[in-house]
Amino acid sequence: MKQIFTPRWLLTILTGCLFAAYSAYNGFVIIRDLPRGLPLEGVVISAVVALVFATLAVYMWTAGVKGKNHIMFMVVRRISFIIAMLVIIALKLRLVVRAINYIDHTKFYTLLYDASYFMMLLALMILFVYFVFILNQLPFFPRAGVILPRTAIILLLLGMIGEMILLFAYGIGLEASLLRSAVMQPVFYLGFIGLSLHFLYPIEIAPKQTNDKEATDAPSE
Repeated sequence: MKQIFTPRWLLTILTGCLFAAYSAYNGFVIIRDLPRGLPLEGVVISAVVALVFATLAVYMWTAGVKGKNHIMFMVVRRISFIIAMLVIIALKLRLVVRAINYIDHTKFYTLLYDASYFMMLLALMILFVYFVFILNQLPFFPRAGVILPRTAIILLLLGMIGEMILLFAYGIGLEASLLRSAVMQPVFYLGFIGLSLHFLYPIEIAPKQTNDKEATDAPSE
């Protein structure tokens, strides 16, 4: 009988829960702050973020799902993930000019802020490139298949540490309150660290004696 509760399965479920929590948080922001005068732009951005992180949660929770329409399902799943990542990267990129203008070489916290921001942005781009160009071609890019997820993990960890230093040493948070920043920013980072580990974890390959159809369906990504 095939083992279900593997470390990879647990990682996948927990990562999906982190993405779902971040999605729910943005829904909470709309519900709580809209009566207080949350601008339309804020409502739209929070709604989009809630949707794309819900998409990422579903992506994680459906890893390995198979059925009669397996190929079509995997195509939809892949396209949904790509769109979600593109939207997240686009939302982060819109802050590039603000981040550059924020730099003041006489103030360390501005440099730390920008370093954390650009490391996070670079990590997201690496994960996107890995998923689109490497994941389904791992036999052809064995080194990239290891180096890129690990690089993303290191950048995300450094970015999270930088933001926590900003929060607790300088009182600077990206959310509306320090409490929200202390809770939700680690959720954001840990979600993508979990995704990186999910990509890094060895994909189960069907045994050689398995028939062609099962071998075709073997990769769970």
